[in-house]
Amino acid sequence: MYYLKYRPQTLAEIANVARREVLRSLLSDPSKLPHAFLLVGPKGTGKTSTARIIAKVLNCLDPAKNREPCGRCANCQAIAKNRFFDVFELDAASNRGIDDIRALRDQVSFAPSMGKYKVYIIDEVHMLTKEAFNALLKTLEEPPSYVVFILATTEVHKLPDTVVSRCVNLNFQKGTMEEIRESLNRIVKGEKLQVAEPVLELICKEAGGSFRDAAKFLEMAATSTDLSEQAVETLLNRNAAHHSQEFLELLIAKKTAAALAWVEKFEKAGGDFSSLLIDLLEQVRVELLTARGLKEADNSLPKLGLKELSRLLKILLEAYRLGKFSPVESLPLMIGIIDYSLNE
Repeated sequence: MYYLKYRPQTLAEIANVARREVLRSLLSDPSKLPHAFLLVGPKGTGKTSTARIIAKVLNCLDPAKNREPCGRCANCQAIAKNRFFDVFELDAASNRGIDDIRALRDQVSFAPSMGKYKVYIIDEVHMLTKEAFNALLKTLEEPPSYVVFILATTEVHKLPDTVVSRCVNLNFQKGTMEEIRESLNRIVKGEKLQVAEPVLELICKEAGGSFRDAAKFLEMAATSTDLSEQAVETLLNRNAAHHSQEFLELLIAKKTAAALAWVEKFEKAGGDFSSLLIDLLEQVRVELLTARGLKEADNSLPKLGLKELSRLLKILLEAYRLGKFSPVESLPLMIGIIDYSLNE
């Protein structure tokens, strides 16, 4: 997968210049090293990649003067391949209980076996239970000097203030068009792809600031025999506005069976539900503005009252939110269809 193969491996490869320099400053003096980092930002913006780069900086056997990890030593290579015994990654979405944090806390007391530092990366940390947070807090307050915690989250408001206050906070914004383009150019060069500039521009726009999604979309395009702008546009569902209106008409008319069948067909065709829901939300938003006389009508959707538009927006927003965690991508939208058809 391109997004794994070409994820940043060094500080120099981090596309955001400001973030790169902040990290260099924070990591420049080992005697002033923070014992806990909190990486906050939307999915696909490089939080986990950055966490691994920090682990490399701390454990590289031959770093440059600016603390840039060499990427060649045994430690750097092991971290890149997820084989470094002193870097522990925990997904709080599936390991969220107090027993998981207690097991982590027990490990902390043991000295590193391969490098100078033990690095604990906890992804989606906001998913921890209250009891797990309390257990983590005790460890964060007085960690051994050889331990560094890196917490990553998309929803920092769900973290206790006591945890946030004990970390150095790094904010991850969505990538700019220029930054996304830079990351795609690395892949194009590495894979020796022949991709026209308009196609790259299209992929950058479709990615919506996500480096991960941009790499995925480029890989999808690269597997196609037709890399024309029109073909890639179809592949990436950039023409989803028409299709989403068709679905929205079924939903508003409460043709439940037809709407569910539409979703199943969309899924089998490899449709992107995140992009679909964004299109749906935008259409309903426009309808809301139109209903208030703030925008002229520009489609043929059935007219809905403000209360119904508000309910529809809430259902679609919930489907979008749940889509981040659902093991079946279509399921949140299917639940939304049923909710909308049953509840008045």
